[in-house]
Amino acid sequence: MYPDDEINALSKVYDSLKGLNNAQVKRIIDWVTSKFALDMHPDLKVVERKVEPSPEPAPVESAEAVVIPGKKRRGRPPAKVRLTTVEEQPQTTAPETTGFDQYDTFEDLFFSSDARTITAKILLAAAYLQEKKKIKEFGSSDLSAMMKKIGQVVQNISASINVLLMKKPPLLIQAGKSEAKKHARRSYCVTEEGLRIARNYIND
Repeated sequence: MYPDDEINALSKVYDSLKGLNNAQVKRIIDWVTSKFALDMHPDLKVVERKVEPSPEPAPVESAEAVVIPGKKRRGRPPAKVRLTTVEEQPQTTAPETTGFDQYDTFEDLFFSSDARTITAKILLAAAYLQEKKKIKEFGSSDLSAMMKKIGQVVQNISASINVLLMKKPPLLIQAGKSEAKKHARRSYCVTEEGLRIARNYIND
């Protein structure tokens, strides 16, 4: 059984939300999750988006001679036309880019992704720096500046980074630390597991 204070809170929340549509309820829940930093709990698992396998292409039948009906001519057989298979047709289209390469800016990537929690957004920004910008080591200030530039201010980015560091397996690892005695700057990089999860946030 829930304690009385939780029952009262649940009743008030339900009365407040029951008149709203699903999109409004979702935005409110996301805000509460961010406000109380519920996604920073180390026991919570990062949600991975499952990618459905693409169907196998239908086999292409081999070319066959097709007889075109027409008037019969004495001493001459009917004309035959050979069909061209798909494999024989010239390829003129450029190869399609996938993953982080298909986005010109982090803003385009961010608003096309499935990243919803604070830690997921920070992981996506880190993976973009490492994969798209080829920056192998970055600091918390680099991630904070990226988020701020697209209007996503993170109050305590170090807490989100710590969550990613404590995952098992870790999604971020510390790559280095400056030798300054005060305000030592730590640098990080994304692990292979972190990159795999970040790619799952991208809509196909």
